[in-house]
Amino acid sequence: MKWFAVNCIFQVICGAGKHAPQINEQTRLIQAGGQLEALDKARLNAVNFNPPFNNCKGEKVVWKFIGVGGISAVEELADGVEISSSIVEPESVDQYLEKLKHRNQSLTNQNRFDN
Repeated sequence: MKWFAVNCIFQVICGAGKHAPQINEQTRLIQAGGQLEALDKARLNAVNFNPPFNNCKGEKVVWKFIGVGGISAVEELADGVEISSSIVEPESVDQYLEKLKHRNQSLTNQNRFDN
């Protein structure tokens, strides 16, 4: 069996869907005998990756599976192995760095409660 990083793409729909479109791309590790089996397994299991729930307004939130955006073999599971990568072209580097700073602060604050 081999490991594959599969990019599963979902449309997030709240209530009747009358909101700004939301697309969620998730990279999932899938263990399979080969690439085609990994694709089939990801497609088959995608409906169970994100169970629906009711948000604070009581609206049902669902992730509608759209398809697979990519797949790559993960040669070894080891510390620091790249699973996913993307290149971003922000309109403003300063704004991007400011958002990144806030995300990092948020992650640091979360980790204080995990230990």
